[in-house]
Amino acid sequence: MGFALPTLRQHSTMVTMDSSMRMSVPPKEDYHNEGTVRGKIASLTYDTVERSLSIQGDSWHETILDRNVIAVIDGREDGKPGPKNQQILLLSKLPDSHYKFEGVQVTSLPQSFIDANVVSPRFAQMVSYRSISKGGGGSVSSLYVVISIGSGTGEAQEFFDNVVKPAFTASGIHPFSYYVHTTDSNKSIARFISAVILPRANEGVSQTVLLLSGDGGVIDTVNVLLSSTRSRQYVKPVIGLVTMGTGNALANSTGLNSDLTRGLRHFYRGRARPLPTLTAIFSPDSEILLDEGRTAEPVAPPTADAGEMYGAVVCSWALHASLVADSDTAEYRKFGSQRFQMAAKELLSPSDGSAPHVYKGQIILFKLDENGHEIRQALNAQEHGYILATLVSNLEEKLAISPHSKPLDGQLRLVHFGAIPSEEVMKILGLAFQGGAHVDDEAVGYENIEGIRIDFDEPDGRWRRVCVDGKIVRVGQSGWVEVRKNTSVDVLDIVADLEP
Repeated sequence: MGFALPTLRQHSTMVTMDSSMRMSVPPKEDYHNEGTVRGKIASLTYDTVERSLSIQGDSWHETILDRNVIAVIDGREDGKPGPKNQQILLLSKLPDSHYKFEGVQVTSLPQSFIDANVVSPRFAQMVSYRSISKGGGGSVSSLYVVISIGSGTGEAQEFFDNVVKPAFTASGIHPFSYYVHTTDSNKSIARFISAVILPRANEGVSQTVLLLSGDGGVIDTVNVLLSSTRSRQYVKPVIGLVTMGTGNALANSTGLNSDLTRGLRHFYRGRARPLPTLTAIFSPDSEILLDEGRTAEPVAPPTADAGEMYGAVVCSWALHASLVADSDTAEYRKFGSQRFQMAAKELLSPSDGSAPHVYKGQIILFKLDENGHEIRQALNAQEHGYILATLVSNLEEKLAISPHSKPLDGQLRLVHFGAIPSEEVMKILGLAFQGGAHVDDEAVGYENIEGIRIDFDEPDGRWRRVCVDGKIVRVGQSGWVEVRKNTSVDVLDIVADLEP
């Protein structure tokens, strides 16, 4: 996280040589200040290796880790004598798994600690704008918070009430200056983006949306924006993501989920970056499965030759798509991310004693040759076990499915293997949790692609299910899907702090 490197103090004395001809050099900066914390005099020392602030009072001691810090508000000089007031936006997790926010008032923080935690110019400008405009009355806010109450294990509302709202207030963003939208269905975010965000983006209005959701909230936003008409005045909305899902692939792959703040730190400290996306084109008889697979709606309009869906994470078939689909139930979701492993075990070792399914279809890869021209490459195998095209590195916090992927690099990569014994599959999946070591297994194919086409040879619709960023599509019999990374369409930015 962009903290300052150690620097040498400036000295006016000359460097001298001792009797052993050894050179003496100026001492290094010690990152130590005398100041106050919560009104009490204290000694403050920042350790840039451990990324921790040590606070020592007369009879007390406290340590603050960067991973618990949402941001530092570095106070302005007010012309009065003495040090300027500063504030640490601090988050802690209580024994009962609830979160506690505190705005810690301090003075004389070590500059290295400020540099490692201070708000970004983007956030500071947003706060300044809102302070000037006041945001009240009849004006329409350009800052929105979306609370997805159905994401993951249902923590979004509590996290907003206990963390986001007081953190906003402490940093100068008051409740009257932003709009809060709380979801009431699985289509609520898409409707909000379509009704509110898209029209204003087409009018050239800059907008920021903080999503308290899983990957689904981002994907709903992407699908509305990419499937709609955009004007010449269109201004890309900027989204921040506070992770509330079970998998959180996008967040885990961009570092948003690497600290206690669940991505809120990135919203305060990061900058807006283009979000890479993909397009999945389906044969016209394909259906999106809803309500745990009990209902369905067509992907394509009635008169269309094909239907399109969009994603920012993954498009998969075979084992991965099946386990995502099978685990998307209220009963499975109680187990969080463990639901995926539970479903995988049932698919690989069915409880009825039958053999695991062998997936059948023809696959063509779209790749670039050495001259940058697109070529088509058919996979020789007609039987498959795992087919996954992804824009991200991690499907879960420790599941590095594509270890060569870098955050938001826009490269589509394919991970695949054939119909192999269940024991081999479990070994490969286990290696994926060991830093992505599975890609070195000789049974696994791993390569850069521009796109992929699958023509299905499966009579049973259960085995024609395709996963696009967690949404499940059942392709019609003898149907197909073609996936392409989007290289010329850029509709959305995401806030991320990718500095080392």
